[in-house]
Amino acid sequence: MFHGFKSEGTGHRIVSLIALGLGAVCFGSIPYFAKIGFSAGISPGAAVLLRYILPAVLLAPYLPQALKSGPSSRQYVLFGMIMGLGAWSYFYALSVLPIYLAASLFFSYPALLVILRAIGGAKLRGSDKLTLGLVFGALLIIIASTPLPDVDFVAVAIGLVGPLCYGGLQLVSRKTPSYLPSLSIAACIFAGAVVTAVPFALVELKLWQSVSTAPSTLPILGLALIAGLLPQLLLAYGSSDRSGRKTAYTTGFIEFGLAILTGYLLFSEPLGVGQAVGFAFLLGALYLTNEPSRLPRYLQD
Repeated sequence: MFHGFKSEGTGHRIVSLIALGLGAVCFGSIPYFAKIGFSAGISPGAAVLLRYILPAVLLAPYLPQALKSGPSSRQYVLFGMIMGLGAWSYFYALSVLPIYLAASLFFSYPALLVILRAIGGAKLRGSDKLTLGLVFGALLIIIASTPLPDVDFVAVAIGLVGPLCYGGLQLVSRKTPSYLPSLSIAACIFAGAVVTAVPFALVELKLWQSVSTAPSTLPILGLALIAGLLPQLLLAYGSSDRSGRKTAYTTGFIEFGLAILTGYLLFSEPLGVGQAVGFAFLLGALYLTNEPSRLPRYLQD
């Protein structure tokens, strides 16, 4: 179900690209379902659990054998735990900050990836320096354009954990030996994400201060199915078509752009010149990012 499908011919490639685009749309719906979920009393940790629980349950039969197969499986569980932490960071930022700011923080991951590579001893290329300049410039412009009462700097700091996790996964996954089939890798990763989400959800049962003012059925189904299971299926199919950086940029553009439009159209968030310039900078940095990863494309979001 989650392993790559073999595609041949132009028709199959087009269908793969459509699947990637639809998967990106599903990921772009996360802010909408998260915001209405928070209004319904769903906490950030519970939202993360809803996102990953169905894939984890469906792939659970593959987990025991995968865990017995060697240390690589435990590394993928750890990757999943990091992915879960990054997802919680994003949901927490969404619960406190405007959607455009939370999404901008998450899509600052190209700069975090460059910083991690530099810490690891890699020499910075010209494109790396440009990426750093674009991301830092974007965040400064976007934060400066946001009304001060809407900027919670603790939430901003927590929101940066997500791109740090994502950039770190991109970096270390290149060096991870893999002798496991894709289904087993996915089982380990989603299990790790659930392991991270459960304690957050349990702690937030007592600490979460949101007052339930809306029905919870739509956000629960949206987070579990539309933002959780469906995009994994779509990207599992679409990622078998190796279209390189342009495809990754296009799917990121769709996901990021839809998040921004969700805030503007559905939650009446401002979209001024400053925000627009910042978004353009972040998209430029995203286009420059071409870090190879051993993780399947559909497991990197």
